[in-house]
Amino acid sequence: MLQSSTKGDEQFHARLELASRLGALCSDARDLVELFHAIYDETARIMDATVFLFATYDDVSKTVHVVRQMDRGDEHAGGSFPLGKGFTSEVIRSRAARIVRWSAEGAPIRLLYGTEPGELVSPRSGIVVPILSGDRVIGVLSAQSYRPESYDNEDLLALCAIASQAGATIKRLRATEQMALEHERHALQLEAVLAGMNDALVIVDARGAIVRLNRAARELLCLDGSSLVVGQPLERQRLELLPDTAREIAQALVPVIDAIRSGTSVAQLDVELSAGERRVLSLGASVLRSPTADLEGGVIVFRDVTAQRDLERLREDIFAMAWHDMQSPITVIRGHAELLQRRLTSGDRDRTAFKAGASLIMKHADRLAELLTALFDIRCLEAGVLSMSRWPTDLSVLVREVSDGMRSTARHDIDVSAKETVIGEWDERRIRQVVTNLVSNAVKYSPEHSTVTVSVTADETTATVRVRDDGIGLDAGELAQLFGRGYRAESVRTVRGAGLGLYLSNGLVAAHGGRMWAESLGHGHGSTFCFTLPLRMERGADRIVKERA
Repeated sequence: MLQSSTKGDEQFHARLELASRLGALCSDARDLVELFHAIYDETARIMDATVFLFATYDDVSKTVHVVRQMDRGDEHAGGSFPLGKGFTSEVIRSRAARIVRWSAEGAPIRLLYGTEPGELVSPRSGIVVPILSGDRVIGVLSAQSYRPESYDNEDLLALCAIASQAGATIKRLRATEQMALEHERHALQLEAVLAGMNDALVIVDARGAIVRLNRAARELLCLDGSSLVVGQPLERQRLELLPDTAREIAQALVPVIDAIRSGTSVAQLDVELSAGERRVLSLGASVLRSPTADLEGGVIVFRDVTAQRDLERLREDIFAMAWHDMQSPITVIRGHAELLQRRLTSGDRDRTAFKAGASLIMKHADRLAELLTALFDIRCLEAGVLSMSRWPTDLSVLVREVSDGMRSTARHDIDVSAKETVIGEWDERRIRQVVTNLVSNAVKYSPEHSTVTVSVTADETTATVRVRDDGIGLDAGELAQLFGRGYRAESVRTVRGAGLGLYLSNGLVAAHGGRMWAESLGHGHGSTFCFTLPLRMERGADRIVKERA
């Protein structure tokens, strides 16, 4: 009796140890495959598990789904089979574990499904145990041996204990899966709400992994719902897999995500993209915290503000140009007005002095009006609402008038080659602005007493104007940027100007359906500025600028 009691205590403690050890292993399992490895290792520790099978059971379809199988140390992928008449099916139906002895209970039955190579070698004994959840069977465990009489009731009880732990883990995994599905459902509902947003939105978790993004963000990042970026931390080493534009945006997101992970929100951050078409994105981020103030992630919102920033830069440029170029005429107008006032007060009646002063006031007032008109035209051009008034205009006559008007004040020889009549439907005032600007620049940036040549040529469809000077010239890099707003070549920074004249001229020519460019052999070799205009107005050309908007 003493020996029996001691043996019973040892078995009890062994079972407690097994349950404790298996409980710890099963609690770490993240899926059914990891659970299979845990229960197989424990089963093999306490009994013969030469052949081992772990399967789940679907009561609706009456189908057994084998998770994994082990045969003589080799692991095999699972399959599935319908509930039948074998021992495994019998155990599932009866919800009762049993020991199988094939030598006493009939012909051998294949228990290792679909994995035996060549001639079948059948087990001689086995244990089949149901995995229960309440009174419902959710799976089955089976251990087999190639030796007869390998298992007894102690082995049966031990495998039942393992099955009990497996059942609890399967319930946990299924609950986790259900929670994940529920989370996905809520996420889809959230995305449906966010899909109509024009702003791009990205939600990250506490690790910095993207867990949700809306349609606008997917388009900017060139991703879809199956992208590997979703669910993974946005780390720099992963960015090389993205397209150029997406990589540039993602690189800008990395420091924002780092700020979120540290618990810091980002009020506003502008990022200028250079890959492909220039764009400016405005980023902002807010930290998400749980009710207990634990960091849970954050929301990043970024929008394309290219047009807005361009308009802001335009306003700054206009203000700078106004402040720079209007000071001179305002100073002259005020100075001569004060001089005329003093002469009138003193009784001076010198009509010649009055006439000269009034002439200067009118001249600079006209200059001031021209500047204001140019600033307004640039604003309208950028906004896409520049109005055009077209009528038949002789380009040769216009060029000669502009050149004649500038000869009297310019200390240059201005030669005009425009003998033929070249008539097209253009906005005469706008084209006059363009020609005046090009000739004025040629005079401004070339030595005194040098020659400026203006020519007008035409073919059947196009009229071309060329303004050639012997001035400072331009290199290839300057030619490429010449018509950008506010750009001024390094070699002309000492000459007064705001750098908006060529920008406006280029826009006016483009609004007519033409093209403007510059040619130069380099510094010291002079420059030629050219533009073309179509002689036949295309249908709908009056709306060309509005269409640009």
